[in-house]
Amino acid sequence: MRRALGKRVVVTSSTRGIGRGVAETFLRAGAKVFIGSRNPEAVRETLESLRKISPAVWGITVDMTSLESVGRFSREARETLGGIDVLIINSGNPSNEPATFFETTMEDWIQSVNLFLLSPIKLIREMAEDMMKGKWGRIFFLSSYTVKEPKDFFSLADVSRSPLIQLTKILGRELGPFNITVNTILMGTFDSEGARDSISKLAKRRGQPFEKIWLEEVVGPVPVGRIGDSIKDLGALLLFLTSEEGSYITGSYIVADGGITQAV
Repeated sequence: MRRALGKRVVVTSSTRGIGRGVAETFLRAGAKVFIGSRNPEAVRETLESLRKISPAVWGITVDMTSLESVGRFSREARETLGGIDVLIINSGNPSNEPATFFETTMEDWIQSVNLFLLSPIKLIREMAEDMMKGKWGRIFFLSSYTVKEPKDFFSLADVSRSPLIQLTKILGRELGPFNITVNTILMGTFDSEGARDSISKLAKRRGQPFEKIWLEEVVGPVPVGRIGDSIKDLGALLLFLTSEEGSYITGSYIVADGGITQAV
């Protein structure tokens, strides 16, 4: 069943890992998809690959730490698709992470806040206009369970993206009358290049093998005994929330983490 047939979907940070899996999910479900990332070659290769599934996919480069770049991305996406129905905000990792608080600089914090908070705000302020005019829309923040259970070595990300939960509640109320839902997904670990990059850096810091840290920090603590799949576990959830069956769920955070979170 093509549950997103004809929907105009934007997915940020979507040339690899979680974002790419989500973009592929919506493309297979019949959506028109607009992707982006910082690397122009990655954008080109991803478009070439995804167009084997459907020709209805476009994209450009975007630096999510630059509001100017985000603005250009937003304008291009809206012009190409003729408006936006679904906005899925995914983000990469801050350049200086993993890092504890006193290992960071003010420049690191500015970059992180731009990446996780200000850029999403800018995208929503511009793209929600299309949804409000059309009296329909979906907005998703892809975040992490660690905003509820912060990790010392993810201080930048966990602090910078935690306000999105409050923003989700605020926007859920403000946009509800327009039939627009807003939800945050608190993800556990998904098998992605970004996750492996972070754990590789952590293993190097500790002077231990990658495989040992991956097992101890990532796979071992998950009660279901595996990490997430961006298409099967996340993409399917987002498709449900995009459908009319998911239209009563808004202003909420949904935990998709294999049971690892202990916080209530």
